[in-house]
Amino acid sequence: MMLTELQYFGTISYIKAIQEAQTISFDENELFSKMSFKNRTIIASAQGPLNLTIPIIGGRDQKNKLKDILIDYSTPWHHQHLKSIKSCYKRAPFFDYYEDSLSVLLEAKEDTLFNFLINVQGWVKNQFKNNWSIVDHHDNELFRDPYLPKNYATFISIRYQQVFEDQIGFLNNLSVLDILFCCGGKEASNILKSS
Repeated sequence: MMLTELQYFGTISYIKAIQEAQTISFDENELFSKMSFKNRTIIASAQGPLNLTIPIIGGRDQKNKLKDILIDYSTPWHHQHLKSIKSCYKRAPFFDYYEDSLSVLLEAKEDTLFNFLINVQGWVKNQFKNNWSIVDHHDNELFRDPYLPKNYATFISIRYQQVFEDQIGFLNNLSVLDILFCCGGKEASNILKSS
């Protein structure tokens, strides 16, 4: 059982850790921290890594509990994220399979970042067709993914064919969306298990 942070379409290393734990819990009382993957994900574009960030009310320097962080919808960030994802992955072999459910997920306007991230986590779990379970809370020590937006690429590579690999080379430890769109959920799950 693992108590861990929530991430916006977490890195491949983060999803690998969750898959290995099989039973996970998320701490809604954890404090928001800037420069984390709580409201940010990194995907592959033709120009290299592309950051997608969810804007929050009160800015990134606040120290409120994650359950109290409100998403800022004053700009159409969810439409921009979807447009960027479509632009980057429309050539990926499995993108069409996930496009509709991803659109529904991003179009749903959750008020709090915590609730939105719980929905993201559920979506990822369903796409992996994995049996990890999410429980309310337990007293284990909090596992923090050691990778942040500033060092995520230092993760030892889990190799698979990426959309822009022939143009920009292989990019390490991107958002779980990358491996899902390039390999499909079942194969992505097998790749993580065998690495």
